[in-house]
Amino acid sequence: MYDLIIVGGGPAGLTAGIYAQRARLKTLLLEREFVGGQIALSDVIENYPGFPSISGAALMEQFEAHAKKFGLEIRLAGVVDISDEAGVKALKTTEGELKARAVIIATGAKPRRLGVPGEKELTGKGVSYCATCDGPFFRNQRVMVVGGGDTAVKEAVYLSRLASTVYVVHRRDKFRAEKLLQEKMEASANVVLLRSHVLKEIKGEGGVVKKAAVEDIKTGAVRDIEVEGVFVFVGIWRRALPAYSRPVTAARPRSCRWLPPSGTGP
Repeated sequence: MYDLIIVGGGPAGLTAGIYAQRARLKTLLLEREFVGGQIALSDVIENYPGFPSISGAALMEQFEAHAKKFGLEIRLAGVVDISDEAGVKALKTTEGELKARAVIIATGAKPRRLGVPGEKELTGKGVSYCATCDGPFFRNQRVMVVGGGDTAVKEAVYLSRLASTVYVVHRRDKFRAEKLLQEKMEASANVVLLRSHVLKEIKGEGGVVKKAAVEDIKTGAVRDIEVEGVFVFVGIWRRALPAYSRPVTAARPRSCRWLPPSGTGP
C-alpha cells in the first residue's frame, strides 16, 4: 500500500514526486514509456531559469536524479484502470495491481495529427513528430516541417543543420513562434518558408515518403514538393486514462489532476 501513486513521469510527475518524498509519503511514480515526457525529446532548451542552454534529455535526467535523491520509487508500467475499493485507490497496470490512498494523474500529452491522406500510413516511414529523434535519418535530404508555433520553428532550425532543404509550411501569414526563434529560422539559408499554405497529402513510393502536396490558401493552387521526410508540429493532445468514477475539479490544470483519498472533496 502506497500513500501516493503518481501516474506520469514528465516534469509535472517528477516535481510531484519530489514534494511527496519531502513530505515523507510512501510514493510510487508510474511511467508507461520513458521518464522525462515530451520535453525530453527537445534538442535545445534556452528559456528554463538557471540553464541558459540545455537539451531536454539532460534537463530531465537532472529532474529524475533530483527525485531519486529523495528516494522516489519509479517503475515503467502503464495504467489501464483506476477504481475505488473501500476508500483505497486500486490501479490495474500492465505489471499488476497496485493500491494507494491517493493518486496524482500527470499523464502529459501526445502529438496532434493532421489527418491528411498518407500521414497514418507513412508514420515511421518518413512522417515524424520528433525532429530530435528522427532528424539524423534525413541528413543531406529534403524535409518539410508543418506548423507555426515555437516547437515547429525550433525544430525547423534544428533540422536545417542536418537536411539539405527544409520547407516550413504554415497556414497563416505570420508565424506565432517567439521572435528570437523566427529570426534564427529566417537566417538559415536552406530554409524555405511557405506562408499561407497547408499540407494536403503525403505521397509515398516503395513504402516511404517521396512527395508532399501543399495548397496555397490564397490562390487555391496545389503543387507537389519532393521531400524524404515530413515533420508535424501542430499541437498536442492530453493523454487520457480510463474514466475515473469521481469528479475532478475542472479548474485544476488538465495535465496534472489530484484524486484525493475517499471521503474528501476533489
